[in-house]
Amino acid sequence: MTTILLVEDEVLLREGVQETLEVFGYTVIGAGDGLEALDWLEQTPVSLVITDLVMPKMNGVAFIEQVRIQHPNLPIIVASGSPDSVTRRLGIDTIHVSGATACIIKPFKSKELVALVEKVLADAQV
Repeated sequence: MTTILLVEDEVLLREGVQETLEVFGYTVIGAGDGLEALDWLEQTPVSLVITDLVMPKMNGVAFIEQVRIQHPNLPIIVASGSPDSVTRRLGIDTIHVSGATACIIKPFKSKELVALVEKVLADAQV
């Protein structure tokens, strides 16, 4: 069974993505921010993390840095808004965040996300 930790502060988006991934057979744990997600990672083994960048309490960049300390090989997909707004708000140069395995820009189509999840998980098995 493949478990995905989905870190997204927008409840409706988190629920929609969770529902989509569950339709494709994944078990999904939802977290509203990086701190909550770190708690989940201490309790539950996961195969993949999908995280937003702009979140309260702990942004995605700080969250990814913490995950890399505890789980250096855990695949991480960054799913965030338009690169311009994200780079401005977080002061980073690109949507390709250090430590992230892959990135997808919101809004995305369900089939795009599922295809990326499948690819990242397949690459992680190698």
